[in-house]
Order: sequence, then structure tokens, then C-alpha cells
Amino acid sequence: MTNRLPKEYIAQIAKASTYFAFKNGPIKELIKNNKISEEDLKDIQKYMDDHLAYLYTVLLEENNIKKFDLIVNTMNKFYVNDTEEVVINDDCFDKFYDSLFPKTNNITVK
Repeated sequence: MTNRLPKEYIAQIAKASTYFAFKNGPIKELIKNNKISEEDLKDIQKYMDDHLAYLYTVLLEENNIKKFDLIVNTMNKFYVNDTEEVVINDDCFDKFYDSLFPKTNNITVK
């Protein structure tokens, strides 16, 4: 799977995921404090976009859970060596979503 372009929606998912999980976080302070350059950020973001596009392609286009599981388990076994707890963080996106699409409790089905 070298040099393949992802379908447009996978490219959009990858870019949005990178922004949501990476660029929208502590990286802003690193740039503001001149710890990394805009060019460094661009290189890192491109790398993340491309790799997330591959993972999403495996899941959404190939629908290959075995391949995805092998990727995750391999990375986890050989490269992830921390004990950091993962916490789901929506950066208030659920609140934003709920403000756009409020739940209605006054609907009844007869």
C-alpha cells in the first residue's frame, strides 16, 4: 500500500483526527513558545495524517479487523512502553454537539 491516495472521506477523517487529538492541544503552546516551528508542525501533521489514513483505510475500506488488531498489538507490544492511563477526552465536543442537536423529550409515539 505505498503511495496510494485515500478516498476523500478518509483523508478528511485523518486530518480532522490529527487536528482534534494533536494540533488542538498542547502543541499550540509549543509553537507559541517557539519550541517547535510551523514547518516542524507541518511535517509532524503530515506524518500523522498519512498514518491515520492508513489505519482508517484498514478499518473502513478494507474492513479488516485482523490487520488492524495486528497493527495495534504490534505497536503496543514493541513500542508502547508506558503506564499512562488513557482517558476519553472530547474537549467539550459533546456539549457543542448537544447545543446543535438538543434532545427532545416531548416526542411521543402512538
